[in-house]
Parts: sequence; C-alpha cells; structure tokens
Amino acid sequence: MKFQIIGALLCSTILSVQAMAGLPEAVQSFDRKEYKNAFAEFSYLAEEGDPTAFYYLGRMYNEGLGVDKDNIKALELFQLADKGYNMDAAVQLGKMMLTGQGMAKNTDLGLQYLKKAAYAGNEDALYELGNAYLNGTGVEKDYTYAFGFYLMGALKGDKRAQTKVGQAYLSGRGIPQDYSESVKWYARAANQGYVVAQKEFAEVRETNPRLMNLLDAYAWYSILAAYNSDEIGQTAAAKRDALGLKIKNAKDLTARQQKIREWRPISAADSVPDEERRKAVLPVIPGFNDAATTQQMLEGGSVLLTDGSPYGVTTDMINDAITSQDRTALEKAVTLAGTDGKTKAYAYYGDLLRSRFDDEKGAVNWYQKGADAGDAYAQYQLAKMYCEGRGVENPDAAVCYGWLLTSAKTADQNLTLSVQSAILAVEAEATADELTKGKEFAEQQAQKAAAQQPEKKAPGLFNLF
Repeated sequence: MKFQIIGALLCSTILSVQAMAGLPEAVQSFDRKEYKNAFAEFSYLAEEGDPTAFYYLGRMYNEGLGVDKDNIKALELFQLADKGYNMDAAVQLGKMMLTGQGMAKNTDLGLQYLKKAAYAGNEDALYELGNAYLNGTGVEKDYTYAFGFYLMGALKGDKRAQTKVGQAYLSGRGIPQDYSESVKWYARAANQGYVVAQKEFAEVRETNPRLMNLLDAYAWYSILAAYNSDEIGQTAAAKRDALGLKIKNAKDLTARQQKIREWRPISAADSVPDEERRKAVLPVIPGFNDAATTQQMLEGGSVLLTDGSPYGVTTDMINDAITSQDRTALEKAVTLAGTDGKTKAYAYYGDLLRSRFDDEKGAVNWYQKGADAGDAYAQYQLAKMYCEGRGVENPDAAVCYGWLLTSAKTADQNLTLSVQSAILAVEAEATADELTKGKEFAEQQAQKAAAQQPEKKAPGLFNLF
C-alpha cells in the first residue's frame, strides 16, 4: 500500500501518492494551454482525491482558463488541495485571503497560509511574504523583514527574489548598501533569462555613476534584443546601438560581442553556488522562525527549525557544521543532552537534519533513538517517515500505525490532535492486515517499555537484615 502523511505543519491527513496515470499528461495539456483536455483529466483525477488535480482545477477557475471564472469554486478547490499538503495551493489561498478575492479579506489567515508554505520551502510563498512586508500588506511595513524573505527565496534560486535582493542592496533599503552585492544578485537573475532583471541591470550599468559599465549595459541590451521581439526587445536594440557608438575600444567591444553570442540562460539551481547556500545565515523574522514560534510549531507536531539551546546546540554550531559538513560537535551535544535525560534532543536533531542538512535517513535514525526513549514527538515524527516512505526503504503502514498508537499514549495536549488525526487517516486508508500488524507492533513497544521500568516489589518482601 502506498500512501503518505500530509500536513507536516498544521495537520496530518493521508492521501494516495501522486503517481496516477494521466497526471503528467494533464499538466502537459495545461502547459500547452489545451484547457479542455486538461480540465477533463484533472476532473477525473480529482474524483480520486489527487491534491495536484485540485490545485490545477482551482487555478483554472481562479483565472478563467477554459472555464468561467469562479473564485468561490477556486477557493474550495485550493482548500482541498491544501489538505493534501499542496503548498502551491496554500500560496493561492494566502494571496486570495490577503486581497479578499472570492471572500472577505482575512489578512491574518492569509499570512498563516503563506508562512506554512514558506516553512515548506515554497519559493512563491517566500516571495509573497517579502512583498507583504515591503508593501505593508497585513503586517507593518518592514524592509528588513522583506529583505529576509527575499533572501531566503534568492538562495533557492528564485530569479524574482534575486532581483529584489539586487534592488535592496542598490538602494540600501532593508540592508546596508552594497554595490558589489547588488551587481552579483542582479547578474544571477539576469543570467537565468529573467527579462525584468536584465532590463533593470542594463539600465543600472548604463546610468548609475557608481555601477556604470557600458560594455555590460551593451551586453544585456543585446541579449534582451535577441530574445524578445516585442517592444522591450525593440527598445533594447535601439539602446544597444546607441551604446555601441559610445564605446571607443573596438577590441573590447568585439570580445564582448563574442561572449554575447555564446550566452545561454542558466538554471535556478546553478545560479547560487552550493557553498554560499551552506554558509548563508538565514535572518530571524519574528512570527516566522524565531525561537518562540518554532517552539510552538514543535508542540504542534511540525519540524523545529532553529532553537536547540535547551540541548546545548547554538546557531554558530549549526552554521559551522553546514560549512564544514562535519556534524560531530552537534551529535556530541545532542548525545550528551540525551544522556542527561533530555531525550527530546534526539527528535530535535532529527528535525534539524531534515530542515538544514536534507538528511532524511539520518533523521530517521535519531527519531528512532527518541522513539525508543519514549518521546511521543519522536514517535510521531518516526511514524510520519514510515507513512511517507522518507528516509526508509519503503512506506510501511503497519510500522507507521504502530508508532502512532504508541505516541498517542503519552502525547501531550499540543501533540494529541495531530496524532489522533493521523491515526484516523491511517485507519481510513490502510488494509485490515496492516492495522492488525500495527496494533501488534504497538503492543510490542508497550512490552519493551514495561520491561525497561524498574521492577516494583510487592509490600513486605524487602529483606531489611
């Protein structure tokens, strides 16, 4: 049986893995603007509960693509997709609620949807949150926080966010002015073929006294002209020709023209060096990734992203480990904390391995340590890994169910809802045999836990002499 636990941040629901025949074809039809075929395929898949199909149908109703525009239907479909942990749908819900599209405006809930998707690494969500803080939409205007969200997206390769980072460094808005950083980020977006960045970068290189470089301006106007036949391309061609007359060194101009002919767009993944991604220290934004907020997320059953101070883990230790790829100091601190009775450290480290080191197999090992030590949160996260088939060889419904039943026995008030929701979801999807094996697994865990407890002697059997 293939299924996965959905909703690592707010809820736990299990739906079928998105591997149905017809989904790739439906997406291809959508991308080709063959909306009649796409609508038929997505409608069929939606009947089977596919969250991706819900999302695309929502977009079609939201944008009036092949169907009459209907914001209410779009809202309902996005909500169904969001329940399937489709973060693109969460972004759409956030945007609709922030603007009051199809409903009464609800900025608080809209921001919650965006933050949920941003925690999952969704670039659109990070970009929209940057816009929210930049424009004061639902929050107080704060250029520093706007820059922080843009930077997080830019490091992931989002060309729009990279352009915003370039703008911020150029203006000194939200970050100290730094012309070299501005050039670097503009170039990264422009080299991805992003027309907005290419146009702005060419203009900056042509007109800004501190960044003027006519050869660079000539190059980007040339690329704009070559790749765009509309008004933007025509304007760029005229500016390119005018600059060609200003550049006096014919040899330099010829060399640059050769490079222009060789230019090809790069991928988002190649736009930022891996080393820079590893070394980057993400800004702390209140209400998003500060210690108090992440602690609330932990208690709600989601992945803890920052605060490891109770276990002797500091931000510097994490950044050093990312840079050096040596996690010895982190593991020593976590092991020591566990030995001292702070067994929740094991699950914290599992969360850390997933969120900052992309090591799901390692995370499973540490969740296992916490689960064996009786930590309900570790048991819950370990169950999710088995349900999703992440960090383990294959999804295992029985083991997943067994750990959920075990976790439910000691889960605190904050975790109980997530655990119970997951149990109900598994019971709705798993086979009778898987449920039976899961109960047996839970019973075995209970026996192990009882065997580890100190033996209690009956009254009157103590030998006091």
